[in-house]
Amino acid sequence: MDKKILKVSNEKANEIINTRKPLGLFWTREKQWFVGIDNSTGDAWTECFKSKKECFKWLAREE
Repeated sequence: MDKKILKVSNEKANEIINTRKPLGLFWTREKQWFVGIDNSTGDAWTECFKSKKECFKWLAREE
């Protein structure tokens, strides 16, 4: 399954983390970090990465 990874603002990222909505895969940039948010199941799993490539690999479950 090829899921689309959407870029969101830091404000929207915080909203997704707090409300667990909408469902999906998201990323944002926080200072030097690329932040991935896997909210595909409504659990808003969140990880920080040094590169966009690492972030996208985690979101695509290719780690």
